[in-house]
Amino acid sequence: MNRPDLVFSPRASERLAQIATHLSEQGLPNTFVIKYLNQFELWLEKVLIEFPDSGIPMPEYGPEIRKICYKKYSFVYRTTATQIEILTVYRENLP
Repeated sequence: MNRPDLVFSPRASERLAQIATHLSEQGLPNTFVIKYLNQFELWLEKVLIEFPDSGIPMPEYGPEIRKICYKKYSFVYRTTATQIEILTVYRENLP
């Protein structure tokens, strides 16, 4: 069985860029920011490729939409037969 690909929507990519900018503005070194964001992707690949249904269902947004949290960030995603698409990312304690 083929493993689904993990892809980021334009919105999710934009949000990750905003997170990177925010961390950089806090004076954190670029190497830290890159490593921090890479940890998101590595964790998402590890968890969602193996357990795509592990997130909390969000039927109010659609039948295949789920949310999973990591390091105080929520990742909203949808699964299909061929991919897991990260739709958006947001800080859990913010709207």
